[in-house]
Amino acid sequence: MSGEFAGTLKERVRIERPVTLRTAAGLQEAGWETVARCLAAIVAEGVGAEAEGQALSALPRFRVTIRRREGIAIGQRVAWGERTMLIRQRIDDPKLPDRILLRCEEMR
Repeated sequence: MSGEFAGTLKERVRIERPVTLRTAAGLQEAGWETVARCLAAIVAEGVGAEAEGQALSALPRFRVTIRRREGIAIGQRVAWGERTMLIRQRIDDPKLPDRILLRCEEMR
């Protein structure tokens, strides 16, 4: 099973967590710090609940699967090419202990 899983990890992604940085003037500003760089399997899941309400702007959603690792949490983001996605859900399936499933929503 692990061999089949490894063959699906074809996209290079960067996972980042929010941090607070200080400017040269001493002010605080929000920033992002890299937690991990890894390979992932990415599948489009359509758009979110906004589309059901016929909203003009519905954000695309994706399912991102990566190898199991520490430090991945909800509220972090996945950078994939020109896209940036916010992690909305983390699923640890006991039947698939070698991977983490992340349900993400594209950020604008």
